[in-house]
Amino acid sequence: MEEQKVDRRIRKTKKALLQALTKLMSEKKINSITVKELTDLADVNRSTFYLYYEDIFDMVEKIESEILIDFTEAFNKFKGETPSNDNLLSFLTYLFGFIQRNAEMFKVLLGPDGNYTFLEKLKETIKISQPPIDSPCSKVNFYYLMPYTISGCIGLIQQWLNDNMNVPPKEMAVIVINILSNKAI
Repeated sequence: MEEQKVDRRIRKTKKALLQALTKLMSEKKINSITVKELTDLADVNRSTFYLYYEDIFDMVEKIESEILIDFTEAFNKFKGETPSNDNLLSFLTYLFGFIQRNAEMFKVLLGPDGNYTFLEKLKETIKISQPPIDSPCSKVNFYYLMPYTISGCIGLIQQWLNDNMNVPPKEMAVIVINILSNKAI
């Protein structure tokens, strides 16, 4: 019972730090953020911050790693599915919902001052996870089609985030499917 209370407090503390970091990163570059201003905004002691993170960069790196793990888990839920529009629709709807639930952090990480390394790791995570896409093209063409498609989808996600996600996740999934099947134009 005591362990659950500790876990809840830790989650609450990390959530407060994450919200404060997201707010600060939307206002200024990461190298301008101090631990003191982060902890003041989160209403957390600096010593508590240092229990979990070495510095601001370590915190961002750990958050990015958690997001990539969550992305991989999302892909794994659909791994092995027969490529079809229905499976792709379910997969993309789930993915857009995940992004929507974590919108503030995605806005920062994929925004103009976002981390290029994170973007490349995200692209690689998507590439190796093999989303349930049915493609009639050859392996060579598919090899070159994947980075193009992934970059386009990330651009679409960035635009969706910039528009404050005014289109529901399922509708965004349909848009992606239409683009992939050349029905968008």
